[in-house]
Amino acid sequence: MATYPNIEIGDLVTADLLDSMLPKTHSKATSTTRNNTASLANDDELTGIALGVGTWDITLNAFWTCASTTPKIKTRGGFTGTWTTATRTCLGPGNAQVAGPEAVTEATFRGYTTDTQDAVYSTSTSVAYSTFVEICRNVVVTVAGTLSLQWAQSTANASNTVMQAGSSFVVRQAA
Repeated sequence: MATYPNIEIGDLVTADLLDSMLPKTHSKATSTTRNNTASLANDDELTGIALGVGTWDITLNAFWTCASTTPKIKTRGGFTGTWTTATRTCLGPGNAQVAGPEAVTEATFRGYTTDTQDAVYSTSTSVAYSTFVEICRNVVVTVAGTLSLQWAQSTANASNTVMQAGSSFVVRQAA
């Protein structure tokens, strides 16, 4: 696989070129609360992340809390351009979690289609953060656009589901 960018002998290496090779982290500064909705919507901060034409590696590290075991949380990737329908590796507490984040009783280790399948994570009633990670490699963008995290309660419920500050996307152009 070709590396990005391809630097030949004699090429001028600038700070901008070197910067383009580094992964970019996009983090939430504030927490977002949702309740009484199972309709996916873009996160208010983890959205508008520009991806140009090329091959990308994308990792989502998320922290969340919920006041009840009923609503759970579901996620999906949103993209305004055109990309290969990549599979994302989803790792986190499973759909039938009954203990707190420190005592996982069931886990999700599954591949989901990035933009057409929801990953669902559960937790017990706890103020401790639950966490999940979603990883996509070799995502081919053919028409530039913007990436977003779409999320909602899996089952609409009056209890608050909160995507916590510090949740982040890490994106890196690979080719």
